[in-house]
Amino acid sequence: MSSNSPTDADTRSLAPSRRPATPRSATGPHWLLERGRWLLSLLIAFTSCTLVITLALFVRAIPTTSVFAPSESLAVSLYHGGALRQVTTTAATVGELLAEQGIDLPAAELLSPAASEGLSEGMVVRILRKRAVTITEDGSARELNTTLQNPLAILKEAGIAVSDADKIWVNGALAHFEALPAWTVPALHIKIRRGTSLTILDDGERSTIVTTAETVGDALFEAGIMLYLTDDVSPSLESVITGSLTIRIQRAIPVVLQVDGVDIDARTNAETVADVLTELNAPLFGLDYVNPPGDTAVTEGMRIAILRVTEELVTESEIIKHTAQYRPDANLNLDERAVVQPGHDGKREIHYRVRYENGIEVSRAHIETIEVEAPVNRIIAYGTNAVPLGTVQTPEGPRPYWRRLCVYVTSYNPESNGGNLNTSTGADLAKGIIAAKPNIIPYYTELYVPGYGLGTVRDTGGGPSGTDYWIDLGYGDNDGFKNWRAYVWVYLLGSPPAKLPYRLPAWTPNSNWPGNCR
Repeated sequence: MSSNSPTDADTRSLAPSRRPATPRSATGPHWLLERGRWLLSLLIAFTSCTLVITLALFVRAIPTTSVFAPSESLAVSLYHGGALRQVTTTAATVGELLAEQGIDLPAAELLSPAASEGLSEGMVVRILRKRAVTITEDGSARELNTTLQNPLAILKEAGIAVSDADKIWVNGALAHFEALPAWTVPALHIKIRRGTSLTILDDGERSTIVTTAETVGDALFEAGIMLYLTDDVSPSLESVITGSLTIRIQRAIPVVLQVDGVDIDARTNAETVADVLTELNAPLFGLDYVNPPGDTAVTEGMRIAILRVTEELVTESEIIKHTAQYRPDANLNLDERAVVQPGHDGKREIHYRVRYENGIEVSRAHIETIEVEAPVNRIIAYGTNAVPLGTVQTPEGPRPYWRRLCVYVTSYNPESNGGNLNTSTGADLAKGIIAAKPNIIPYYTELYVPGYGLGTVRDTGGGPSGTDYWIDLGYGDNDGFKNWRAYVWVYLLGSPPAKLPYRLPAWTPNSNWPGNCR
C-alpha cells in the first residue's frame, strides 16, 4: 500500500458513514450536503479548541494571591514567648504570618489582633499567655491568672476600683493614676495603698489632707508642707500612719538661706549667722564666705547667702590661621598654577586663672600665652610665561591666542547708551569697540568673540553684579545690533600687554545666566 493512500481508519473518519442507500452521483446535491456538514463540524471543533485555550490563558493570568495579600513585603513586630522581634513578611493576615513563622495558632483570647485580621506596615502581633499577677491592697495580697497586661485592666478584671486618691505601684514603680490607661509594661505585681485623712495644725492653723504616705514625714512632703530642721513636729516624722491622725507643727524664726544660688526658706533658734549655718548643717569650705558675716545677729526674715568660691587654671587653645602666598614662576605658562608648599594652621595655648562664685565666673587673670605650633603658609606658584596656546578661526583667518576666558557677554549701542557715543578711551562707539574690566582684560587688548568677530577693548563699565568676567560688545547705529546675554568663550589675540594681569580672581559662574562655555 502506498504511504499516500488513506487507511481504513482515515476513510472512516473522513467519509460519511456507509449505509444502504440508493446509488447517487458523486457530484449530485446529496454529496454537496454531506460535504457541507463535514466542514461545519470541523469549524465548530476548531472554534471550541480556540475558546478553551483562550480561557486557560486568561485563568492562568489571574493573580493567585488572596485579597489580603500586600503588594510587597511588610515590616511587622511579633511578640511571642515574652520577647518582641521584628519580622519581614509577605503574609496577608495574622494567621498566615503565624503559619509562615511556624507558630501554632493560639486560642482567640490569647491572640491580638485576630487571626483573620489583615497585616499592615508597623503592626504589632501579640501572642499572650496567662500569667500570675500579685495584687496587694493595703497589705493584703492575692493572685490573679490573666492574659491582660495593663494594670488598670487587670484591676478591673479583679473587681478592684481605684482613684487618684490612691497610691499605686506597678512592678515596684510608683504609677500615677492618670498614667495607668496608657501603661505599656506588662504588670506582674500591683500594690495599692488607700488614702488616709490627716489633720494638720501648723502654728495653730488647721488644715486637712488625704494621703497615701506611710509615715508622717512622707505625708507632709507630699502635701508640700516645708519643714526646717528646727521645727518641732509631733508625732515625729518617722511615725507610721495607721489611721486618722492629728499632726502638730511648731515653727521657729523664719530666715532665707541662699546656698549655691538656691533660696531655702528655713527657721532657726540661733543667735548669729554662724550658728544658723551650724544648726542647718551648711558649712563653709575653702574660699567660701557668707554674707552677712558670721558674727551678725539673726533677725526674723534675714537673708543669709553662702557663696561657694573655687579657682582653677584654664587653658584655651586657638588656631593660628595660615595664609596663602602667591609667587610668580616664569617656568609655568600663563594661568597655570602649582602648589609649592601645602601649608597648615598653627596653634597657641592661653593660660588663665579663673575665679568662680556659685559656679559663675567673676574674674579671669591671664598667666601666659604659648605658641605650641607655628603656622606654615601655603605657597602657590602662578605662571607668567605668556605663550600662544593655539589658534582660533576668525573671519580674517586663523589667529594665535595667548589666553582664553569664559565671560558673560552683554551688548550696547548708542540707543541703549542714551545716545552717547563716547567711550573711556575716547573712541566713538561702533562695532569692534568692546568694554571690559581692565583688571581682567587690559585696555587695547584685541579679542575674538565667536558670533561677533574681532574687537578691541576700548571701554569699561560696572557690568552685572556678581562677576568680574564680563565684556560688553559695542555696536554702531547701523551695525545690526544683537542683544547678547550669555556666557561665551573669548580669545585674547596679538601680543600680551606690558602690564599683564598674571593672577586672575577666582571664576564663579552664575547658574541663573545662560551659557555655552564647554
